[in-house]
Amino acid sequence: MKTSRPAAFGIVLLLGALAASAQASAAPAAAQSGTVPLTSLIAMVARNTGRKFVLDPRVEAKVTLIGEDPSSVTYDELLTILDAYGFAAVQTGGYVQVVPDADIRAEALPVVSPNEKLPDGEYVTAVLRVRSVPAGWLVPLLRPMVPRSGHLVALPCDNSLVIVDRFANVRRLETVVAALDTGAPIKQPRCIVPMPHPWVARGSLPPAHRHSP
Repeated sequence: MKTSRPAAFGIVLLLGALAASAQASAAPAAAQSGTVPLTSLIAMVARNTGRKFVLDPRVEAKVTLIGEDPSSVTYDELLTILDAYGFAAVQTGGYVQVVPDADIRAEALPVVSPNEKLPDGEYVTAVLRVRSVPAGWLVPLLRPMVPRSGHLVALPCDNSLVIVDRFANVRRLETVVAALDTGAPIKQPRCIVPMPHPWVARGSLPPAHRHSP
């Protein structure tokens, strides 16, 4: 059966219209995909949120965003982006200070309370009290869950853990510790505070270190 020329021409026009429609629908998604300098992205967030930022000179990267217009990035989303590119932010002195995440442990991070809610990507300090197991036993189990930019240490005297990490991961570690910290409370170890040497206590040097007249 032969197809008439007008019908065939109509089919070609229909296929062309469908292709043009598909390209038009894909255009917005393509427009929301691209690379933007990290400093420009932070400037957009500063303008949208009213926050003031101070950037470490090492803060430099090309951020690739797919499916989102850089101008619509929120502060919480910016923290996630910074983490993906090896940076972190801390609010201090009225500014949001952005530094390489390897330096974040030395910053004045807030000590988070059990019921406090902060952005998931914000770095915090937390102290977890452990009752039923020695806190030192938990360190080898938890350390692989803490990034290199974080910190984890056990305090044997009061059987607690000190953690520096992103807020979301601190909450995860709290859940893991709560699941492991079961049973009867253990007896707290007796902590002996070392006394200074008598020569140090008197503020003088031992005879061997004194200069002869």
